Amino acid sequence: MEEENGNRIIRINLLQVSMTLGTYLGVYLILAYAFIALTVKHTVMSLVALPLMLGIPVVAYLLVKRFRDQSQAPYFPFPISWIISILTFVFATALSCMAVYLYLRYVDKGTIAANMMSVLDAYTRSTQASISAMTDPEEIAQYTKALEMMRQNITMVCSLTPSGFTKQLISSSLMWGNILSVIIALITAKRIRIN
Repeated sequence: MEEENGNRIIRINLLQVSMTLGTYLGVYLILAYAFIALTVKHTVMSLVALPLMLGIPVVAYLLVKRFRDQSQAPYFPFPISWIISILTFVFATALSCMAVYLYLRYVDKGTIAANMMSVLDAYTRSTQASISAMTDPEEIAQYTKALEMMRQNITMVCSLTPSGFTKQLISSSLMWGNILSVIIALITAKRIRIN
């Protein structure tokens, strides 16, 4: 993109900028996914994993804002900010999902799925004890239905192949990336000031 500002021409290579920012965000996503995987075995890691996941939009915003400030452009229109934001999420998704696929395919060997099933079994045993103490049949039916639904979802996730799981992760990452990129672009856009 080229814009003329008086006698000065401002050049921004959108793909290069987005790839650089996407690499930084992708490394952050890999770190967040690693802590989520550790959460399945060590529940205390959720104290780190949850803030890391909630920090993804904040990190993406800070990256785009830092680029906007470093470019020192007199204005940073919404379309440019949105394109940079969305491409940053695309490149970050590609990098992080590739790392997830490689981990699931060559390193994990079903460990996460086994840990998820063991956590589900422990949760089922503890829930069955609390259900047996209930007296309201309607409440018992709701708990049982919720427990069965959770079992089906976890079983479905555990039965996915590494490529199937990665495809699901790509689609959800791109969906949230599209939503977040519009919000980030609205916040980081700098309009022309008329004196």
